[in-house]
Amino acid sequence: MKIKAVFMSLIAAILLAFVLDAGAADFCSVTGPCNFVFPRDHGSHPCFRTEWWYYTANLQASSGKRYGVQLTFFRTRIAEPGAEKQWPQNPSAWRTGDLFFAHAALSDISGKRFFMDEKMARGALGMAGVRQEGESTRVFLGPWSARIAADTHILKADADDFGLNLTFRDTKGPIAHGLSGYSRKGQSSESSSCYYSFTRLEASGTLKVRGEEAVVLGTAWMDHEFSSAPLEKDVTGWDWFSIQLGDGTELMIYLLRFASGEYSSASSGTFVRSTGEKGHLRREDFTIEVLDRWKSPRSGALYPSRFHIQVPSLELDLLVLPNLADQELVTAGTTQVTYWEGSVSVQGRSGDNRVTGVGYVELTGYAKPFQLLSTDD
Repeated sequence: MKIKAVFMSLIAAILLAFVLDAGAADFCSVTGPCNFVFPRDHGSHPCFRTEWWYYTANLQASSGKRYGVQLTFFRTRIAEPGAEKQWPQNPSAWRTGDLFFAHAALSDISGKRFFMDEKMARGALGMAGVRQEGESTRVFLGPWSARIAADTHILKADADDFGLNLTFRDTKGPIAHGLSGYSRKGQSSESSSCYYSFTRLEASGTLKVRGEEAVVLGTAWMDHEFSSAPLEKDVTGWDWFSIQLGDGTELMIYLLRFASGEYSSASSGTFVRSTGEKGHLRREDFTIEVLDRWKSPRSGALYPSRFHIQVPSLELDLLVLPNLADQELVTAGTTQVTYWEGSVSVQGRSGDNRVTGVGYVELTGYAKPFQLLSTDD
């Protein structure tokens, strides 16, 4: 396994060199409403530098055992947009405009164990890619895949220690964040992404953990985001929250973080009511207080680990608790980013009512300032 990890790191370094060579390319930018059209926009957007399809789920077996699952596919452009038109009539079968990465993780909450795996491949020779197959979209890297159909998402992945075969059924449809999907990530209008989510998916299927299979049910979340803009230079990372409450509402918040620990005014969020009606949240609409921290024995990073979230206009007062302390991914063989991505439990009040819920939290830039395949130096 150590030899495999070293080999993957070497290959990743070589492939990232191709990414850096594309730094001056004329990528598309996001400067206004994205006005998504589905199913088209579930697919790839190769004019943009970076794109990801991201799934998380909180699941429970009939035995009562609890699990968290993450499966994420990343696409990054390694050739100028439209470069394929300039290629020779019969290019090498290895030639491609895109590089793909994937991260999978399973939190065995009851067993207090965390597993992760990673993959990468060029978008050639059928090794990885995004395919429109009739009315559905298939994102895949090797045997790992996510198929997005009209009302279902089907996920499959197998690693040495765990595997998943899950079906997610849509209950609310896609939710476009910001202004018709235009999600600001900085002070510049071009420091933005196109961003939508499926905030309430009903999950069912099977998990395998060290050879033991479990039939599970639960709740899932999906994000799809694409952009060409790197983080602005004064932003070192972000704290991202996806929360699904028992009253049928959902809350998404992202906080863009400076080196000082303060948050950018471009941070924002979305609240989705049980009816599917959504509302945009500006930075001044919510407060988040860090109540505890956890230090990674691998990276040495000191992550926040308990949060108090308040949204006064919605009368929301929530405590967010990690279901496992250690849910850190060290992806030295692919994106070379170390981050905490984990299952959380939620409790608190919504108006006069007590509420509980589940969610996922992503924390980047704590091991070192975040840089995902950035081409700006």
